[in-house]
Amino acid sequence: MIRYIYLLLIIFFSGSGYLSSQTVKELSGLNYTYLGPVFSISHDKVEYKDWFETEQGTKNMSGLSLSGGLSLQIFVESFCGDFQIKYTRSSYDFNLDLLEASIQGKYLWEINNYLSAGTGLGLYSLTALSNSDHKGSAGLQIPLSAVITLSETWKVFFDVFARYGSFGMGEGSTQISFGTNLGLVYRVGRI
Repeated sequence: MIRYIYLLLIIFFSGSGYLSSQTVKELSGLNYTYLGPVFSISHDKVEYKDWFETEQGTKNMSGLSLSGGLSLQIFVESFCGDFQIKYTRSSYDFNLDLLEASIQGKYLWEINNYLSAGTGLGLYSLTALSNSDHKGSAGLQIPLSAVITLSETWKVFFDVFARYGSFGMGEGSTQISFGTNLGLVYRVGRI
């Protein structure tokens, strides 16, 4: 946010003659947008509270989720904003087909010209496509990330993430997940 305020101040003062247009071009030239496929796998643990036959109880389940979709990433120097939308198939005692959306901000430290690593914070949301009992769920996501620069236009990213949030069925149900994302993105523009 501070970076954008700084950029707006530079644009304002450059119009007043305080800064050269070259400075503005250099700063705005560092903001690149990338788009490409992403695939995920996660192990999920669910504490499911609901009515089971004639009494209310708690059921613990675990399962595997497989996902595939698109990632839109914006790189601004050491910062990366990552928006992903994916189709997810979760297998517990029953199967769920979900639409997953996540947004996260990451700070990346440059290790060398090709490799950066970092961490951040994000939010995720799941909407059921196949089960009308699933009310949708959401929660927090913490990624540990690595980005490999293949060329000026191609990057590979790898995330290991932990999630905590609601499950979307029952009352007060929770879900904890640990997983990985793997994606390949192509530079599609500059903002």
